[in-house]
Amino acid sequence: MTSPVIRLCAGFDLVVTGLLALPFTAPVFVSTLYALDRALGGTHPTPELPSLAWFFTNLAGALGVLWALVRLLRPEPWLARADVLGRCGVAALLAWTLAAGEVPGLLWAFVATELLGAAAQAWATRR
Repeated sequence: MTSPVIRLCAGFDLVVTGLLALPFTAPVFVSTLYALDRALGGTHPTPELPSLAWFFTNLAGALGVLWALVRLLRPEPWLARADVLGRCGVAALLAWTLAAGEVPGLLWAFVATELLGAAAQAWATRR
């Protein structure tokens, strides 16, 4: 039996990474994150990213969409367990980048969602 938690995490990932995967939505998503951070008291201006940075943003988004679709179509426990490891890695990379202070503090919310998703799937697929 598959857990709805696996599908829920995959659906969330599909939305967020889908926004990053497309060249016309990624800049809007990134600008919105910076604007929201400034509304919450942050001071980072929205950066002008070079084309290569947008390419890697779109590439990462496309890979995230693929991974999310696989988990939506085949919500198997072993895939969820692999996703737990991936989420912990992403949370660690985000935390490391945040510690450098060069990105909006709002990204701590993404660290939290990664760790919550990892914990939920680990719990849902415990043996």
